[in-house]
Amino acid sequence: MFCDQCGRLLPDPAATSCPHCGAALTPAVTPAPAPVVLDALPAPVPGRAARGPSRRSWVRATIGRNVPGTLAGIVGAWFGVPMVLLMAGVGAIVGGVAGVVSGTLIGTAMLGRIDVLLGYVFPLPVSAQDLLPTAAAQIGGIVGGLLGMVNGALELGAMTAVYPWRKLYAGDPLWPVAVLLGQVLVAVVVGGLYVWWSAATEAARLRIGGARRLSRREADWLLPILTEAGQRLGLTGLPRLLIDDRREPNAAAGIRHIVINQGLLEQLNHDREQVAGVLAHELAHWRDGDAIAMAWAKGVALPLYLVFELADRMLRAARARPLQVLIRVLLWSVLVTVRYGVLPAQSRLWRGQEYRADAAAAAAGYAPGLRQALTYLRGSFDGQRSGWDRTLLASHPPNELRLERLEDTGRVYPMNEDHPLMRALPGWTGDSTVRKGW
Repeated sequence: MFCDQCGRLLPDPAATSCPHCGAALTPAVTPAPAPVVLDALPAPVPGRAARGPSRRSWVRATIGRNVPGTLAGIVGAWFGVPMVLLMAGVGAIVGGVAGVVSGTLIGTAMLGRIDVLLGYVFPLPVSAQDLLPTAAAQIGGIVGGLLGMVNGALELGAMTAVYPWRKLYAGDPLWPVAVLLGQVLVAVVVGGLYVWWSAATEAARLRIGGARRLSRREADWLLPILTEAGQRLGLTGLPRLLIDDRREPNAAAGIRHIVINQGLLEQLNHDREQVAGVLAHELAHWRDGDAIAMAWAKGVALPLYLVFELADRMLRAARARPLQVLIRVLLWSVLVTVRYGVLPAQSRLWRGQEYRADAAAAAAGYAPGLRQALTYLRGSFDGQRSGWDRTLLASHPPNELRLERLEDTGRVYPMNEDHPLMRALPGWTGDSTVRKGW
């Protein structure tokens, strides 16, 4: 317990005045929780959405929620952005080498040798000389190399981006428009099919991934908490709750299910208030269709998503450093497109979703428990099951800013907050800064 005036730890929770600043203390009155009558609450209904599932709610979770992210996924996956970046990288390398030697004694002969070598290894529609600006051809050296890199990247990247459209326009001026609309339509259809596939196969995929049904003891303890949280959030139906026996402190909301890891329950010491806060947070994700929005983001960028997942799994499986370097060299344009193009355009939505889920749980009366869970875990508990999800999770709001939004108005929160569970850690004292590292 802390003093509301100076924020320092009170040695005696029953004290009527603060021994540090002398401020009078008002004993905190904790209202008794209202009894939960299970017969009056909605029973868990697998797969029934709180706002539908109506066409409007599904459309709002897909096209209507994140237009910039959807457009970034369509452009990145269906309009050859990785190839444009790849050719821009080749142009930067060739232009840089040509710019370094240009203007020197060996410049003319070296440029000819570069063209011959590229003819056998990586044929280009232009010569090395064409990738150099006039200044680079005259200056050479480091400055010439930098100018050659920039000009080569822009020149070859622009040629790669414009070439197919120019060919289409030469055949018929309407062909570029038809191809553009056709690509967007295909992306939207594929995105919708992927969302449908994700919902239809979610139970099987979760079961294969390690999730299981609740045991009798788990159901007797968790389902009343889930049902009460659903009632406070105003839900008319509840998703199915599953347990994952992994020890990572994670929880995740799907389209029809919520999965909570055994490790999260253990690290929170099965504290009912904190577990209720986590479940309320995940129910808010489920209610708002955030898992539908995630599936839609993957679906509209499906070719890019599949290649990115392949690259991520290969990098995580490869133990030898040379093999990792080879994978990055071969697939760097895909990794750059996703991490610095598609996902940043979508990350604003995911940050907003986290704040919105926290606010919904707080409005339902779970702010203290959720804040205690975030304080103890020192990070997000939302789980991820793919490299795409892992990259998005890195864009979640910082834990400290989430804690700030869950603070009570008028209360002073000390910088060093001691969580009740930390008192059980070896070496803990009132002045200790020991934190459990995960």
